[in-house]
Amino acid sequence: MDADPTADMQRKAGEIQRLAAEAEGEAVSEDGKVRVVAGAAGNIKVLDLRLSAFELSGVELGEVIVETIKAAERKVQADLSAEMSRIMGVSVGEDVFGGGLTRIEPETEA
Repeated sequence: MDADPTADMQRKAGEIQRLAAEAEGEAVSEDGKVRVVAGAAGNIKVLDLRLSAFELSGVELGEVIVETIKAAERKVQADLSAEMSRIMGVSVGEDVFGGGLTRIEPETEA
């Protein structure tokens, strides 16, 4: 006799929730000056700046931090998508965690 499909789906949903809460993605900038660990919800868990990072201008350092954060977020999204695909048994695209709704521009009168 097959297992209860509702119970199976609830188990899978619980496992995905647990994974989403625990998921982390780590990225290091190309020059090694910045390291970021991001969570699946877009939260930054670790922002590590090497002493050499302070040799950059404020604008340069900001750009390196933002790019490293984006790389860490892409990593956690890819890892979580792969795990969801494994659990659900179907392919789940990495963009499923892209977040938010597409912005709708207000209509303007010409």
